[in-house]
Amino acid sequence: MKKGFYTAGLIIVLAVSAFAFILAPAMVGRGNRDTLPPFGSYDGKKIKYEQGSDFADYVSKYADLFQRQGRQLDPQSNYYIFNYAFNAVVQKMAYTQAVAESGYVVPQSAVNREMLPDFFENGKYSQRKYRETPASEIERRQKEIREELTMRRYTDDVFGSSEQFAGTALYGLKSSENEIAFFENFGTEKRGFDMVSFSTDDYPDSEKEAYGRANAQKFIKYDMSIITCGEKSKAETVAKRLKNNEITFADAVNEYSTKNYSDANGKLTNSYRYEIERIIKNSDDVEKVVSLAKDATSAVIETNIGFSVFHADGSASDPDFTNEQTVKDVWSYLRSNEAGRIEDYYTDIAKNFAAEAASSGFEEAAKKIDAANTAIAPFPLNYGSVSFANSVDTSIQGLSGADTNKNFLQTAFSLKSNEISSPIVNGKNVLVLQYTNEVKDEPSENAASLAGQIASSDESSASSHLMASPKLKNDLFTVYFNYFMNASNN
Repeated sequence: MKKGFYTAGLIIVLAVSAFAFILAPAMVGRGNRDTLPPFGSYDGKKIKYEQGSDFADYVSKYADLFQRQGRQLDPQSNYYIFNYAFNAVVQKMAYTQAVAESGYVVPQSAVNREMLPDFFENGKYSQRKYRETPASEIERRQKEIREELTMRRYTDDVFGSSEQFAGTALYGLKSSENEIAFFENFGTEKRGFDMVSFSTDDYPDSEKEAYGRANAQKFIKYDMSIITCGEKSKAETVAKRLKNNEITFADAVNEYSTKNYSDANGKLTNSYRYEIERIIKNSDDVEKVVSLAKDATSAVIETNIGFSVFHADGSASDPDFTNEQTVKDVWSYLRSNEAGRIEDYYTDIAKNFAAEAASSGFEEAAKKIDAANTAIAPFPLNYGSVSFANSVDTSIQGLSGADTNKNFLQTAFSLKSNEISSPIVNGKNVLVLQYTNEVKDEPSENAASLAGQIASSDESSASSHLMASPKLKNDLFTVYFNYFMNASNN
């Protein structure tokens, strides 16, 4: 049976690595290790990272898999591990629930049959090996097999398997002759284009500086230290001791702070005003912090992770937009928070280019602005680059992700011959196309291969659809960023 990356079938029964369960708490700030919130939920059932949970088991399996592949376990790969594990848990919950609702129960005979090879010696069943296996191990293994067979029941019935009887597939939704014929002809009609692309990475420094000057308050930099506690009562104790001069701020950092927003010495790591605004939960409290005089200490302020006490180590610094680093910081802000502004800038440029191209020709208009005119080889309308047809060459500069850009594909295949498109936003690029030529290939004759590819594509699509289900609440990024990345950066 074909398996998608997130299916239980791919996750071969690996030895559960103790490393992975140590991995998470070691990355979390001190004081938060036992207070991880759920990473999400499916159909109201919480997905928690705790000893013995499916999520923890999958994290262990993927961590072990990564290590076996010789991959370095760094913050990025750790996030991938948690992401793969989260998807696997969601799929298990959804598929198991669907099977349960159908009324199907895995027969004990099927469990026994699947478990039988566990007791083989030299290719034959060994009664001695069975007797020597602890009852607890047999019970654990039966539970594991029952869960695997439940998952397999769903995937076999919906996506099919390689099992046949008298040449007929035993499982899976059947494909009609008309469906096969449709896919045999799929991708035979192709279109070629000329393209000019404008990269938002080329946004001029003059525009960055102009934005910074117009929004200078955002880029005031504050010289501050911070103590963060998980509980309000602990933060209030810190504030009281600081006020009574019972402890220095530096000592309080070491004794009380989880250091989610600071370095090891308590120094606030993200100290522009807009960054301070982000970590403070109530907007009314922002002024209480940024208005602190030098050497002043705030009352307890609720932040996104716990409760914090701020201390002004020095005076605030107004932004210097003649400084190269300040302009870089403005650019970082723009890319994260004002992508639409950058897109609008290049969309206006692209509109002017399209108008000029309609007047003087595509190639000539490209020359006038010193832009490259890129020829795109003919490709079919193939959203997501399904495997049984060619697709747009996404390695071309400006076309990364174009195969899943609905607006790009819809616009490209709605053009008339030689027509020039309106601007198309594709990731960090704004594109203008001209439809130049059409190619029609002969239909595929390998129907048997197509049927397998269709099943594989269906399974991949089902996984994507599941992760977009309204039943799913996905807080993975938020929890990982707040409780893992912040801690690992300190």
